[in-house]
Amino acid sequence: MTLSLAGLWLFGGLLGNGNGDCRASTEAGIRTMQSLAESWPLRFANDPVRRYIQRLGQQLVAEADLHDAENWRFFVVRNLEPTAFAVGGNRFVVSDGLIAFVRNESDLAAVLAHEIAHQRLRHFCDHAPTDAKRIRYGSIVQHFDLDTERAADIYALRLLESAGYNPDSMYEVLRCLSERPGAPVSQLQTRMRSLKPSFTNRANMPNIGNLEEIRTHILEESGTPIQRCR
Repeated sequence: MTLSLAGLWLFGGLLGNGNGDCRASTEAGIRTMQSLAESWPLRFANDPVRRYIQRLGQQLVAEADLHDAENWRFFVVRNLEPTAFAVGGNRFVVSDGLIAFVRNESDLAAVLAHEIAHQRLRHFCDHAPTDAKRIRYGSIVQHFDLDTERAADIYALRLLESAGYNPDSMYEVLRCLSERPGAPVSQLQTRMRSLKPSFTNRANMPNIGNLEEIRTHILEESGTPIQRCR
């Protein structure tokens, strides 16, 4: 299958098909992820890139004081567009392109923290706002609502701080995306303005973790240069 995620921008995650029943939303998210696994080029569970993302995601979930971290699943799709989204049911997807694009592990943690926030803030349990933008990619439809995205951004700041990452990374990863050709600049800048009062101008995080090794692995597999954010 040829998968095109061109034009799909961080961060998604609002299925918004619930009716206040989080149990039903969880079951729907699990079914959606099963469907994606059948039709999308996802990395296998024992793949080093997938293992790295799973460990990082579970680390953040643990910092959010969630006691079922082993039930949260983080998947990686083999696509070079920088993309991340949640589907509900504690299931999340990031792309090879995103992992290769971010500056450091703190930025990658910011992306995952934002997606975890959608789950923690019950954004899958209720209907999407009536004016939410519908986005179709592949076999799923998601809804984009700017206010909900900003709420997830703010929650992510607390989660990053708790996990020992630089909370400024939430702002910086949005800046990076806003500088890419074709980016929805107005939306991203609106979110950046919401984060600006919390911006501390801290020094960049050191290259902790295994991101550099994982990034090299992706680039060698793809054989395609991927411009990194600076």
